[in-house]
Amino acid sequence: MKPTTIKCHLCGKKGARVRKVTQTYGRGADEYLVRNVPLIRCPNCYESYFTAATLHELESIKTHHRRLTVKRQVAVTEFPKPKRRRAG
Repeated sequence: MKPTTIKCHLCGKKGARVRKVTQTYGRGADEYLVRNVPLIRCPNCYESYFTAATLHELESIKTHHRRLTVKRQVAVTEFPKPKRRRAG
């Protein structure tokens, strides 16, 4: 089945697609993930954006996240820091 393309709200050209992404909110022990968030990506203008409806739903999730989240153990790694070059 071919993915449906839509018109980009920023550049107005057809070809934008909805992708599912994971958003992270909070810090430390209060950090949580929201999975399967619809993000629109346009191959013409190279922009990515959330619709107003998605942003509204994310705000609702952020407000009520303690009631909505399920505790899970998740493996975490960090991107390595750049190595410092020695002054030569």
